[in-house]
Amino acid sequence: MAERVLGEGDGESASLRGQGPVFVVGPMGSGTTLMRLVLDSHSRLALAPETGLARLILAHEQVPFWKFGSEWYGRLGLTRDELDAELRAFYGGLYGRFAEQRGAVRWGDKTPFHTWHVPRLARVFPDAVFVGTVRHPGAVALSLRERFGFTWQAGVRHWVRSTTELVYRGSELGDRFLLCRYEDLVGDPEPPLRELFDWLGEPWEDRVLAFHEVHRDRGTDSEVEGRTRSDLPMDTSRIARWTNAVEEPDRALLHRQTQALAALLGYDVAVPTPTRALRAGLPGFRMLATGEDLAALRRCHDGVDWVNRPRPTLENRPMRSQDLRALREAAARADGRRSPATAYGWAARQTPRWLRPVVAALPAPIRERAREIRREHRYRHA
Repeated sequence: MAERVLGEGDGESASLRGQGPVFVVGPMGSGTTLMRLVLDSHSRLALAPETGLARLILAHEQVPFWKFGSEWYGRLGLTRDELDAELRAFYGGLYGRFAEQRGAVRWGDKTPFHTWHVPRLARVFPDAVFVGTVRHPGAVALSLRERFGFTWQAGVRHWVRSTTELVYRGSELGDRFLLCRYEDLVGDPEPPLRELFDWLGEPWEDRVLAFHEVHRDRGTDSEVEGRTRSDLPMDTSRIARWTNAVEEPDRALLHRQTQALAALLGYDVAVPTPTRALRAGLPGFRMLATGEDLAALRRCHDGVDWVNRPRPTLENRPMRSQDLRALREAAARADGRRSPATAYGWAARQTPRWLRPVVAALPAPIRERAREIRREHRYRHA
């Protein structure tokens, strides 16, 4: 069942902007940290760096690795809405105190993987708004390769997966969502930022253009999330830098896997800067795109499969009992050894069907001993 998003498309969100939390979301390497630094330099805003709040909320909703995990709060007589209210009061209090200590009146968070939790955050915080960032897929893939050791293919895949989810979820949120391209922000910051703060319902402050000076004076660490420098201004040279570091086979892969989605966002994959306005073809002269704009753009562009879009990665889904095996095997690969399922075969799992008649035909003492061995191996390697 799809999760209900409160306040979408009905005018309710317009009256709430300027009050609730601000969540910055987007693919890693797309400028989410830069956007956080800019917003956080405003006197009324305090945006926390990557707290992973949505996974904390998910942990409250679902007890991991238990088939009754989603029922726990119902056994206390709580409805989903009542649980959300408790979580909103608790976490809103924690983050509100963070903002108050900073002298701000409004809190927010920047965590890239929150892209997979937008409906959850929108439901728990019905007055929240979301600022999404996108960037040329080539620049994102290179950033992930240089900073986090991604392969080129993995970096491209990350852009496709996260950007598809970002656009889809943003289009569901209507006027509670606003999308900004990295190139537009870095190329000429003032016009998109004036539009952004107007949408947020916050007064304009020239200090946001000198965000690096604000953070330097504040004592912010010079290097923050993702090795981003908080004490340096925006750098336009970073927009096209990826073009000198990518070989032709990687360019071909980039084009095959990203061209349809990139075109929706105004990019030509072969060109480092956007080739048309983000809202090209839509009425009005705004630079940034609301969720309503994204919904209109989706209707105008073919080539992206919105129905069979990628699922959240395992760590962003409720943990089921059957996920334990996948986690054990991943840990085994990281350790450079065979997984328990491979190393111990049938003894580490349930008895294969083809072997069950053989086990059933064994004499009772031998059959029981075989079961003891299987239980022992399953216990040791669970």
